[in-house]
Amino acid sequence: MEGYKWSTPFSIDANGVMCVLMNSVTGNDQVFVRVNVRSGTKSSRYEVVFQLACWSSPYRVENRSMFLPVRFRQVGGDDYAWRSLPPNSSASFFWEDLGRRRLLEVLVDGTDATSSMTYDIDAIMDHQPLATSSGLKKALRITVVKEGKLHVTQISDWLPENRTRGQITERLLSPIFQPSEVDCGQSSQDLDSEFHVTLELTELGISIIDHMPEEVLYLSVQQLLLAYSSGMGSGINRFKVRMHWIQVDNQLPFVSMPVLFCPQKTDNQSDHVLKFSMTMQTNNSLDFCVYPYIGVQVPENCVFFVNIHEPIIWRLHEMVQHLKIDRISTSQPSAVSIDPILKIGLLNISEVRFRVSMAMSPTQRPRGVLGFWSSLMTALGNMEHMPVRIAQRYREELCMRQSALMNSAISNIQKDLLSQPLQLLSGVDILGNASSALSNMSKGIAALSMDKKFIQGRMRQDSKGVEDFGDVIRDGGGALAKGIFRGVTGILTKPIEGAKSSGVEGFVQGVGKGLIGAAAQPVSGVLDLLSKTTEGANAVKLKISSAIMAEEQLLRRRLPRAIGGDSLIYPYDEYKAAGQAVLQLAESGTFLGQVDLFKVRGKFASTDAYEDHFILPKGKILLVTHRRVSLLQVPMMTQRKFNPAKDLCSVIWDVLWDDLVTLETTHGKKDAPGSLPSKLILYLKAKPANSREAVHLIKCNRGSDQATIIYSSIDKVYRTYGPNAIKELLRWKVPKPYAPRNTNRHTVQDLSFA
Repeated sequence: MEGYKWSTPFSIDANGVMCVLMNSVTGNDQVFVRVNVRSGTKSSRYEVVFQLACWSSPYRVENRSMFLPVRFRQVGGDDYAWRSLPPNSSASFFWEDLGRRRLLEVLVDGTDATSSMTYDIDAIMDHQPLATSSGLKKALRITVVKEGKLHVTQISDWLPENRTRGQITERLLSPIFQPSEVDCGQSSQDLDSEFHVTLELTELGISIIDHMPEEVLYLSVQQLLLAYSSGMGSGINRFKVRMHWIQVDNQLPFVSMPVLFCPQKTDNQSDHVLKFSMTMQTNNSLDFCVYPYIGVQVPENCVFFVNIHEPIIWRLHEMVQHLKIDRISTSQPSAVSIDPILKIGLLNISEVRFRVSMAMSPTQRPRGVLGFWSSLMTALGNMEHMPVRIAQRYREELCMRQSALMNSAISNIQKDLLSQPLQLLSGVDILGNASSALSNMSKGIAALSMDKKFIQGRMRQDSKGVEDFGDVIRDGGGALAKGIFRGVTGILTKPIEGAKSSGVEGFVQGVGKGLIGAAAQPVSGVLDLLSKTTEGANAVKLKISSAIMAEEQLLRRRLPRAIGGDSLIYPYDEYKAAGQAVLQLAESGTFLGQVDLFKVRGKFASTDAYEDHFILPKGKILLVTHRRVSLLQVPMMTQRKFNPAKDLCSVIWDVLWDDLVTLETTHGKKDAPGSLPSKLILYLKAKPANSREAVHLIKCNRGSDQATIIYSSIDKVYRTYGPNAIKELLRWKVPKPYAPRNTNRHTVQDLSFA
């Protein structure tokens, strides 16, 4: 190590853990390096792991003597290996060399090194004398005890010969709930030093991002207080947690229930929604844990909402599957896990009540994941404010194994759930289950049509959220109109497509596909209409019930994080988050102009990554993604302000980067002389529909540099993701995980990780 001398040689011919002493060049400092030797893999015989800061060790040496300092080392070490241990102190101990004899050498400080004694500390033993420099024999006693997996070597003053072994052990080991004694006869309560740590946070936010990457969950805790106290006498430590508000948001797009977990807001809101307090008592034992008090308190009449939308379950399941937990720990522990005995003086858990809602989404469910139960979950899985109550628990003097305590807790929760069957059945959402069943039937019939565009269109429509009855009726009517239109036109288009691809045989197959589609697609549209109508009725019922119960609509703490096309994570930006929300909700007409029935919601949500956006005059928004630039129209707002998380913007036009030739800034007719440009012109490769020239004009705010800023933003994104992207910039383009990539792009993953 830099600044330190070479260590003494040590052997690695056996598996185990040792500690190597490193002396500094100046001689003023020492460092211990932990060395872990284990069997190697592949072509190596052994694997050696070096680690600094060895906090835990398999041995501890305690000097319980009143006056005599001692020194200790592994037998056979040099003079630098001696370690000093003052009276009434302790130190961790490792073997210094696995190749030498595993014996502890102890020497009273100030005596000749030839008077040292060696001991086998891997065995439980007692009554081992050690001489002092004054020639007085039996001045100290060496006692080795075992505390779980830890071997403790205790050096204490020699006691009179008439003391029995039981009395010696009673003085050395501390009883539970009693102050431990030291050799001078004082209580540890007088020697303990109190230590208090308090951490208060106004708000704590934790963002959970999966492998896509996309923000999946957002945890928000307000007025969080963490407190830890130790040295309170009798080995008592205390840990407290208190929070004023906790909320977990579902950050996936197009979710019907954006808040996954939160408490109910009340007029007489308490200063906390959750209190947790735990008192621990240290007894230096791994198989016996003492907790004088454990308490969990929530305000009286407090209800926690749990709202689960099915896609979040599969998204979290996929994220967990891609996690590699073994990367966190560097080595596998060799110790066998134990089942300790837990002694709880008082367990006090107040009553906790939940209202559970669940919405099924069979179209977003992975294929074949539930097997036979898929149809049953679709038909009966929807729940609405199902009441769940966990009864209060108040127990004194609990003493049982940890596994038995966990099984008892699970059993009690199951009893609480099964004891209220009528309340659970009252939460079954009949309209929601009917809507899911009809949607599932429509999906199956749509698959018979063998029309990929029709299937993808209805799947995209099913993934969108529901706002009100008018939205779902429009969606259902659009689904019916599309089913009839594609069914009728498929009779003519399918034979032509088949003839182009496979000649006469393809023509015959196209005729069959067209006839099947003409029958299946209108039926699928009818079922979609019924499903959407039921869904809309259910949405109206929820709003009426919420109004009657005076419930506030549950809203996210903040919008989902915006992640660009480079898939890199940046600090949260509220402006960019609003732009990503606009992108996800933008709707575009497919044909027949802007007819409502044929609008497609979130057309670019699954294909484009947000890069930038700008607010233009007359309620227009310019949106820049990694694939295109588009102009959007904000809906007319008369009574409230535009909300990017709710209000849908209409796409006026969009231009892919492959269709863009160049762009330039220019002045408008009303611009003042010498002012900055207020217009931006996009030159296209071909004329867009309903336009005489192959250009698009963007009108910016006059008297500002908005046109120049927009020009720079579009130029930057075009150079990064356009068809003529610079190779230097392409190096930093990080593809989304699990997307097809060339073999020579393996370094990109390393850049993303860095």
